[in-house]
Amino acid sequence: MPEADRYRLSWAITLAFTIAVLTGLLIVTRDLGITSDTFADGVMQARTLDTTTDGALDGAHQLPAATEAARQGLPEVVGIIDSLTRADQTLATLGDQLAILGVTLTSADAPLVGTIAAARDAGGQAGAAADPLGAITVTLNEANANAQTLGQKLDETLVLSQMIDQKLRIALLLPKIGN
Repeated sequence: MPEADRYRLSWAITLAFTIAVLTGLLIVTRDLGITSDTFADGVMQARTLDTTTDGALDGAHQLPAATEAARQGLPEVVGIIDSLTRADQTLATLGDQLAILGVTLTSADAPLVGTIAAARDAGGQAGAAADPLGAITVTLNEANANAQTLGQKLDETLVLSQMIDQKLRIALLLPKIGN
């Protein structure tokens, strides 16, 4: 092989090796950059995990106090429910009493109409008015008794509503648990 061909061949081989080495260096540099970015991302995720874990541990340390507060507040909640149940029963009784009062007032209507008609014919009808007046007296006595019962029920309702108000105010002081 002539000398010039050898010279060209050696330059071609040298150039090929140089290009191969430079290409290898570029690939290694690129891979090192990707590895560095991946490592930096891993470090950031580890820091986030560490912060999240610290927050979870802090929350776990507060759970016993919240559980104790809920346990202590439970009797108040049960008391409020009991008071609401009694208030519901009282209101049902009150509703029944109001219905009876309504019926009584409705039944008093007819005797009152009869009394007014009898008063117009007062001279000849005075004796006839005695029976409607007796019925009115009985009806008004019943209405009075119902009104007294209604007053007692209203007093009981007032006492229950004040008790519920006090218990709700106590319940509002308890710490909020959960979201």
